[in-house]
Amino acid sequence: MVSSFIICMLLTALGPIHVHAMVPEEMIPLVKSKENQKIAYLTFDDGPSLNTMDILDILDRYHVKATFFVMGNEEPYAKKGYEEMISRGHALALHSYTHDYAIVYQSPEGFFQDLNRLESKLQTEFGIKSRIVRLPGGSNNLLRHQAATRPIINGILQQLTEKGYTYVDWNIDSTDGISPTISEQQIISSVQKGTKGQKHVNILLHDINSMKNTVKALPDIIEFLKKEGYSFDTIDETTPKMQFN
Repeated sequence: MVSSFIICMLLTALGPIHVHAMVPEEMIPLVKSKENQKIAYLTFDDGPSLNTMDILDILDRYHVKATFFVMGNEEPYAKKGYEEMISRGHALALHSYTHDYAIVYQSPEGFFQDLNRLESKLQTEFGIKSRIVRLPGGSNNLLRHQAATRPIINGILQQLTEKGYTYVDWNIDSTDGISPTISEQQIISSVQKGTKGQKHVNILLHDINSMKNTVKALPDIIEFLKKEGYSFDTIDETTPKMQFN
C-alpha cells in the first residue's frame, strides 16, 4: 500500500487552482455566503486505516468535521472506520476502490468500473451515496501530461462532469503522503506555509496505516487554523470547487 501511494504522489503535478461554483441556482446564495469566509477543509485520502479512529478522536476533541475520500477496504477494522466516520458526522466521498493505477487509468471504462464498485459498497453496506470524487493522484497527475495517457485522463474528467459527479483537488499539500519518514513538523510547516493569502484552504492529508505522523501533526494543524481565524467545513455541492488546471 505504501509503495502504491508513493507512486501516486510522484505522479501528482500540482498546477494552478481554479475555484468553481457549478451548483444549482437555488444554492448560489449558500456558495456566495462562503466566498468571503475563511474556511478550512480537512480532507483525508485512502482510508479507512488503522489510524482512522485516532484521527476521528482528534477531530471530535476539537469539534471539527472533515471529508474522507475513501477507498474500498475489506479488512475487519475498516467496517468500523466507515461506520464511525458516518456516525460522527463526517463526509464520505469517493476516491477509488483499488487505487491501482493499472486499473484506474487503463481506460475511462476501467476508471468507472472501479469507482462504481466503491459506490456500490458504500451504498449497500452503509447507505452512503456521494457524487464527489478525488482522482488518485489528483486531476492533473503526470499521466495527464503523457501523450499516451492524456486522452484517458481527459476522457475521465469529461465523463465525470457528464455523469453528474464533481471532482475535487486541493490547494495545500501537507506532504504527509510522500513517505512515512516525513516528520510531524514538516507536515505542520507545509500547512502553515500553504495558508498564506488563502481564504479557502483544501488540505490534502492521508489516512494510511503507515502515516503515523499525520495523526501526530493533526492537533497542531487544527490549532493553527483556528488561531488564523478559519472555520471548518466539509465538502458538498455548495463548496467552491477547487480543481487543478
